[in-house]
Amino acid sequence: MIMEQGTGLVARLRAHLADASASSFQLMGEDLALLSGPDLRMAGAAYDEHLSRAVPDALRPAFEAEQRTLLREAHALLRRHNHCLHARVAGYLDLGRRVGFEYPWPVVAVLGICTVLDGMSRMRVYGLLGRATALLGLPHVERASERIDDALRRTNRAIFADSVPLTLLALRCHALRREGRGDLAAALLDGPLPPLMDEECRALARRLTDALGVEDGARRFEALAALTLEHFRREQAVFTHHLGAPRQGAPRPHPTWLDGLVGNVRAVRAPRVERGLLGRRRLVFRSQRLPAGFDVRAHAPRVTEFGRAFVSSITGCREDYQAAVDYSLARFGAPGERLALAFPRGGTALTA
Repeated sequence: MIMEQGTGLVARLRAHLADASASSFQLMGEDLALLSGPDLRMAGAAYDEHLSRAVPDALRPAFEAEQRTLLREAHALLRRHNHCLHARVAGYLDLGRRVGFEYPWPVVAVLGICTVLDGMSRMRVYGLLGRATALLGLPHVERASERIDDALRRTNRAIFADSVPLTLLALRCHALRREGRGDLAAALLDGPLPPLMDEECRALARRLTDALGVEDGARRFEALAALTLEHFRREQAVFTHHLGAPRQGAPRPHPTWLDGLVGNVRAVRAPRVERGLLGRRRLVFRSQRLPAGFDVRAHAPRVTEFGRAFVSSITGCREDYQAAVDYSLARFGAPGERLALAFPRGGTALTA
C-alpha cells in the first residue's frame, strides 16, 4: 500500500529511504538511526503547522492534554505487556475486555500468537538439527532457523507496540463522542498525530471510532469484522518489514536452498470453527495447506492466505466469533472467565 507522503518523522524517514510506503512502525527499529537533528526540527515545524491548520485555538489545550494522556496510557500498557508472548496475550485480552470483545482484532491477535508459539517450536527443532549439521560443516540450517525465529519475535513485539496506541486513540474518541464532545474527538483524529503514527494509523483509528459507534448491533459486528481484516493487513506489513522483503513485487531468491526449505511452509496451523455434538460450535486448530509455490516472504499472497485462515475463518458470523472468544478466554483468561457477546443497540459500551 503506497501512502501519502504525510508529515513529521514519517515523512523524513520516507525521504531518507526514498520509499513512499515506509511506515511509522519502522521508527521503532533500525531505521530510526537515519534521523538527525535537522529532521527533528522539520518534523516539529510540520507538527506546529498541522496543529494550527486542523485544531481550533480553543481546543488546543484539551487536544494536547488528551494526546499526552493517551501516550501515557499506551506507554503503561506497553511496559506491562510487551516483553514476552504470553504477556502480550494478556495485553490483547485487556484491550478486548475494554470493548466487551466486540472488536475481533484482539482475539485474532491472540490466536495468531498461538500459531507463532507453534512456529517457534518448529524453529527450535530446526535449530537443534542445525547444531548437529554444523558439526559436519553445514551451518546454514541453524542460521536459517534462527533468522526466522528472530523475525517472528521482532514482528510480534512490533505489532503490539504499533497497534496499542492507535486502538486506544479510537476508544478515547468513541468515548468522547458518547459524552457529547465530538469536536474534541474530531481534533484528535484530524490533528497532528504522535510521532510513531502515520496516515494508515489515522485511517484505522477513524474507521474503528466510527464502527464502535454503529447503533445497530448486527451492522456493528459486520463493520468491526471487516475492519479487523484491514488491521490484519497492517500487521502483515510489519511481518514483511522484519522479513526484509518488499511489499510490492517478488522477494529476492533465498540465499541458499536450506533457507528456502526452512523459511517456506506448505501448510499453516490456523483456527477453524467446527460443530460438535448438538451443533455446539468450538474452535480448533487445523493444518491448512497453502498454494503450491507459496513463499512466506511474498506480501500480497500471504495477506490473502493468512487473512482467510486467521480472520475470515472466525468472523463469518457472530456464533463463530463467539467460539473464538470462548477459546481465548478458556485458554488464557482468568479462571472461569466467560463472556456472552451481545452487540446491543446503541454502540459499543466501554469498560475501564
